[in-house]
Amino acid sequence: MKLIGIILVFILIINNIKSEDALIDDDISDYGSSIYSGSFSEKECKSASFITIPLGTAGGLDESNLSSFLITKKGSNLFIALDAGTIWKGISKFLTYRFNSQYLNITYPNWAILPEQKTAWFIKNHILGYFIGHPHLDHVAGLIDVSPEDYLPNNAFDIQPPISSGLLGLLLRLRITDAPTQSAILQKKTIVGLQSTLIAIQNHLFNNLIWPNLPGYGRYDYYNLQADREYYLSDLIFLNESQKEIIKNDFPHNIKLKSYELCHDSIMSTAFLFQDTQTNQQIVFFSDTGVPSSNTFGCDWKQKIYNVWRDVNITTVQAIFIECSFPNSTPDNLLYGHLRPKDIMALLKDLVARENPQNIKNPLKGVKLIIQHIKPAVGPTPQNLPQKRIIYKELCQSNTLGLNIIIPDQGEPICI
Repeated sequence: MKLIGIILVFILIINNIKSEDALIDDDISDYGSSIYSGSFSEKECKSASFITIPLGTAGGLDESNLSSFLITKKGSNLFIALDAGTIWKGISKFLTYRFNSQYLNITYPNWAILPEQKTAWFIKNHILGYFIGHPHLDHVAGLIDVSPEDYLPNNAFDIQPPISSGLLGLLLRLRITDAPTQSAILQKKTIVGLQSTLIAIQNHLFNNLIWPNLPGYGRYDYYNLQADREYYLSDLIFLNESQKEIIKNDFPHNIKLKSYELCHDSIMSTAFLFQDTQTNQQIVFFSDTGVPSSNTFGCDWKQKIYNVWRDVNITTVQAIFIECSFPNSTPDNLLYGHLRPKDIMALLKDLVARENPQNIKNPLKGVKLIIQHIKPAVGPTPQNLPQKRIIYKELCQSNTLGLNIIIPDQGEPICI
């Protein structure tokens, strides 16, 4: 009898596990795709124009997975970083995927055998600069951590066999041979942001107290953006006009940029709108923004986002990166300048209503909505589901716009 009782208990446990799995599977089948973790399928990437690598996707607590994305144009292996909460861990995870050799042609010095050696080389040679949306630690900590090794030595051109990709490849294309200019590009990457963001980084991080003042020692340059002004990314490297002409069709020098102020509870944040000058394709990246927990800051967070929408072309936009920190059940007073699924979908419907005068049917169909900054669950959740699954379900339930909703996994590339 005891044996029969044990068997019955075992059957009940198995059935319970199956029912929980079925619940999760039902969530997936009801709303389209599974929890999306990137795609480097042949079909997806053949028609893609851009590639993004999620270096960090979560919204705090887990210091190994904080907000940061790399982006490049397909055919290039030179990246810009969008926020920099986590750098090292995200790249080390990415380098475990076969995608690396298949699409990006990353080459290493012969001595780069160990995973950490390859990660360090990627950071040194393949990240051109950092676009920082606001100075909170979960958006800059990775930059600070990797900064001591975030440069190429002056003798990098002596490596045998020669490396012709990344920053070294850029200098070869430009035929830059004088040592001062080589050194300026190889050892002085650019930190790009609004003035308030750069001042905070300069005064409170790279200040010889919290961290050595590496920009002051010639390691980084600050590039101060003015909100609502258009820039060309070729301006971020100090080149003459003939050199700019050589690389005008190469990423990221064929991209123009416009930045916008955003409200993030008690500080200003940033949205970046990137546009390919050849195809007019757009990518929008929102650093943290959303519903304030109080009105003391006096910043109209919705109007700031509408200012971005005015310049978004719904027929050419390819991807929208936006945070979704909490599920719909979170009250306004606990959001602290963040967004929920219902906030995001209302904003996107406003975009369509404002920027679709010709009433194009499903104008955002297929546009990738890349969700970041999901905060981990620290309390009870329905059916003990993880936060990202709850948020994914809530986004899909109200997705009447045909968006391709993506919850990225750290290190797993996404073709755009």
